[in-house]
Amino acid sequence: MIKQSKRQLEIMRVLQVRKSCSVIELATQLDVSDETIRRDIRQLATTGAVEKIHGGVMLPHSSLEPPFLSRLQDQRDEKLKIAKYTANMIEDGETILIDNGSTSCYFAKELISHRNLTVITNSTEVARELCSRNYNRVFMAGGEIRSDDSAAYGPTAVEFARQFTTQKAIISMGAIHANQGCLDFDLAEAEFKRAVIPQTAQLIVAVDHSKFNRPGVVKVCDLDRIDLLVTDKMPPPEIVDRIGSDKIRIAE
Repeated sequence: MIKQSKRQLEIMRVLQVRKSCSVIELATQLDVSDETIRRDIRQLATTGAVEKIHGGVMLPHSSLEPPFLSRLQDQRDEKLKIAKYTANMIEDGETILIDNGSTSCYFAKELISHRNLTVITNSTEVARELCSRNYNRVFMAGGEIRSDDSAAYGPTAVEFARQFTTQKAIISMGAIHANQGCLDFDLAEAEFKRAVIPQTAQLIVAVDHSKFNRPGVVKVCDLDRIDLLVTDKMPPPEIVDRIGSDKIRIAE
């Protein structure tokens, strides 16, 4: 496995903002030679994190997530099964964190009959589903609300997340890669998830099978940090080996 150097991470951060960049621009910004940047690009391209273009580099088309409403319809039946299965793991009265994501929104809908939950979230959709219902308490992160998915991100949301300890955190991921771990496509989303992981007693990652070995952009955590993976199909063997078969649940 090729580990990303700090310079390669800087390249990825630039691409998160600009989507594409020339070799000369990157070399100037990072104060290294053109050949050093080309070598980094070649290494990143072998992992699927970037695509080489003439004179530069860009994020792969597969890494540019479609709008949120469109994502809700992708693998919808699988996400509904995962959401229902995961909801059955939640006990009345628990304190849980739910991040923003299409599967998370379906999961919140499956919790409407639960009572006395304390819910921490950065998703206005999740908050809307669960607040003022069955004596639930909902704490919503502050910060900038994105127009695409109506979720709060940024430094304020990260600091908010660090104030709470939870019994369970149910989070989505953009990609689950055997070598690279849990990945996302947006730096702000990854930073929020990294903030909540140390605060929970049980990290539950809920993803459908289309996320397996998909190239991501920003690392969230290693696979061995997952306490429970809920999905609709058994992952490839190399992912199972990294997580452990006893930590994987298949929603049917």
